[in-house]
Amino acid sequence: MRGKEKIGLFGGSFDPIHTGHLILAQRALDFVGLDRVYFIPTAMPPHKNAGVLSEYALRKRMVQLAIEDNEKFEISLFEEKEETSFTYESILFFKEKGYDREHLHLLVGSDSVADIPDWKKPGVIFDNATIISMQRPGYLGHTIPEQAAVIVLTAGRNSISSSEIRKLVGQGASIRYLVPRKVEFFITRKSLYKQG
Repeated sequence: MRGKEKIGLFGGSFDPIHTGHLILAQRALDFVGLDRVYFIPTAMPPHKNAGVLSEYALRKRMVQLAIEDNEKFEISLFEEKEETSFTYESILFFKEKGYDREHLHLLVGSDSVADIPDWKKPGVIFDNATIISMQRPGYLGHTIPEQAAVIVLTAGRNSISSSEIRKLVGQGASIRYLVPRKVEFFITRKSLYKQG
């Protein structure tokens, strides 16, 4: 543990990572006072069919390209494994490194906060991490479990989604400014999402 750093964990399939992800991470640094955000690309997420995801190596590389110019963003390969990854496991991994709930934060979209009680071992998440949620436009709110500590951000909220980016690429439309420029070039070079 680097002193008493306040860190954020940002997991996801990142297929692809986009500027909305980066905005949430930067706002968490700025407004919550985090010292570092770890992006954790998931090889086998529990809520998606792995067969429809891009290869893990491609998604990991897009994350690396997207964050390489920000010294406070790092990639964690904790969820680079063949079996299904669960958020609570990442929480416990960092807890074992000495991070308590005051210093360990989980970054999610506001639409995901309501789903956390349905995730595997949600009590472990709520008991050991503070949730940082980015409010999404048009989303009215959510019921927060009593034991949860949730910080809701509004600055920088946006409706960018990975599924919309994949759809645009499939239609031959521009994704400029929706993803970092290096990620845009990578998607083009690798001919990703051409099937929509």
